[in-house]
Amino acid sequence: SHKSHIDYLILNDVLLRYHMHVPRIAAGANLAFWPMGHIFRKSGAFFIRRSFKGKKLYLDVFDRYIKELIEERHPIEFFIEGGRSRSGKVTIPKTGFLSILLHAYRTGSCDDLIFVPVSIVYDRIMEEKSYLREIEGSRKEKESFRQILRARRLLKKRYGKIYVRFAHPLSLKDYLAQRDPSVKNSHSSLALHIVNSINSVTPVTPLSLVATAILANHRRGFYLSELTETVDILLRFLKGHGVPLAATFGDQTNLVNEALSVLIGLKIVDFLGDEQGEEETFYYVDEDRKMELEYYKNNIIHFFNSYSLVAVSLLAGTEEVKDHEQIVSDYAFLKNLFKNEFVFEEKEDIRESVNTGIDYFLDSNLLSRSHKIHGGYTITKLGFDRLPIWAALAKTFLESYWIAVISVSQQKNVGIKTEEDLLKKMDYLGKRFHKLGVIEHIGALSQLNFRNAVTFINQEIRDVQKNDEWDDPLVLERLSQLGQKIYDLSHYGA
Repeated sequence: SHKSHIDYLILNDVLLRYHMHVPRIAAGANLAFWPMGHIFRKSGAFFIRRSFKGKKLYLDVFDRYIKELIEERHPIEFFIEGGRSRSGKVTIPKTGFLSILLHAYRTGSCDDLIFVPVSIVYDRIMEEKSYLREIEGSRKEKESFRQILRARRLLKKRYGKIYVRFAHPLSLKDYLAQRDPSVKNSHSSLALHIVNSINSVTPVTPLSLVATAILANHRRGFYLSELTETVDILLRFLKGHGVPLAATFGDQTNLVNEALSVLIGLKIVDFLGDEQGEEETFYYVDEDRKMELEYYKNNIIHFFNSYSLVAVSLLAGTEEVKDHEQIVSDYAFLKNLFKNEFVFEEKEDIRESVNTGIDYFLDSNLLSRSHKIHGGYTITKLGFDRLPIWAALAKTFLESYWIAVISVSQQKNVGIKTEEDLLKKMDYLGKRFHKLGVIEHIGALSQLNFRNAVTFINQEIRDVQKNDEWDDPLVLERLSQLGQKIYDLSHYGA
């Protein structure tokens, strides 16, 4: 996984400490600046362009270079996301470099390739501030020696612990032997497998858990006892599903107190105390600082995703009894909607995922089976209280996509000509809707979410209709239907 520029240093340091061969590193060409490019090369880095499009000679030379490394049995370190994750979650994998590795294997450069997925997680990320600026719409600042000099002050701060976790190694020979040779795109399937392996060993940190609890259930403020209860709900789920926890997890009350102390020290959380000592201390997060919590929530959101989508469907609509087939239909819609957002299992059985979520909510007494309709469910009083915790994790993204659809629908009327203009329109609409209370989550105002939503709209509407004109009646009708569906699913509390 790729969270920070220091991932390279951390992983190689771990390997060196355990007397393992330090790998060659596939690094972005943006890091080839003076004098660091020279230092990185001496440390084992080789630089790779973001795109090979139209560069046949470059591709041929690079392909030969990779084959040479493999033939000489050099381990190679590469980041399958292509670039650093600005959102905190593992992003959709890029398959270009992986395709070159598979081509080397298929043309006889080696008998087998062994992939070792690695998760690298931080208590706190050094690039926090720059990521927030990019999420809010600022352009990424080009790497330079001046940046290195400015970063010296960051090295004087304490950022907590770094967690490196290795998933089970994967033999490419065995992997391909188990697949149908007639099925194409084996590199895409392998990429998804690797990313899901990374996610499976990503440890939950106290800060990521507390951030998730605050954003899911206590956005306006909370007492310590309330936050502890929500953390307990999420922690019981994680432990029950065998999710890896960071070694820093100790007593539950202490972990909440310690995480709160960190957030207060960072001025993300503040509190109101009763001078007479009669009232419990009240904590709250400033709206402008909630984006910082979003990053740490997204570190672990993949563990909750399928349950979150089921909860959204259960809460949507006004029906007293929730129909099982409607939940399956909603889940399929949401999974497709978020195909550019989250990494799902390649061969996920949607019906099985829904059944698993339903069973968990039944066992937790959030649902009961309906006596009126076969295959229906009724939300219990406890369910109305707790299902929104699960649904809130998807609601942030639903609100982003709703803003995007509304903006695209209006772009012809307001003279929007470029994607940058469109993103500015989304930012303006999102801020206005948030001030009006039409959307709840400040995290929905993410340029990363907006870009993914635009990609989805282009794929599902513009490409399907084969029409570049956004004022075409068929295009506008499909946009309207999409917007209404997203609104219905995201405004269940209205």
